[in-house]
Amino acid sequence: MKQKLFFLAFICAAFTLGAPVTAKAQSDYYYYESISNPSKTINFLIGVYVNKNEFITRDDGTGYTKMRMAVINQEGANPLKWSDYKIYIKLKNNEMFYNYTTKAEDGELACNWTVQAGQNHIQYICFDKAFDIGQIDMIWLSMSDNKFFDLVRSDKK
Repeated sequence: MKQKLFFLAFICAAFTLGAPVTAKAQSDYYYYESISNPSKTINFLIGVYVNKNEFITRDDGTGYTKMRMAVINQEGANPLKWSDYKIYIKLKNNEMFYNYTTKAEDGELACNWTVQAGQNHIQYICFDKAFDIGQIDMIWLSMSDNKFFDLVRSDKK
């Protein structure tokens, strides 16, 4: 009888411990797009990791949301010069906003940087507001020539 009770307790514990891992794996989605021109001189993949965000409070009591972004510049492409391009977010309540230009000239918060062909680059973008990622409806990349690229949610292919 003790063995059966121990086995039942072990199975229950395994399901209890496994449940959060399963739920977390399902919630780790991101938004991405592959962008290229016909000659492939521009050929990169962008990903915005909405789950990799942090709300930071400034000394004056205001705050901002810092979110992780990655760019992979494909082999054979020209170096990709990121020139303060913007990530636009539209919430389900139709509120729309974009990342702001930081004062950083280098490092993880800089708004201008270059990715060589065959390389990847991780950067953080800042939004001047707090928001819940469950409120996000759509995300776009806006480049300096006013072209907008709709980023696809990874779990809604």
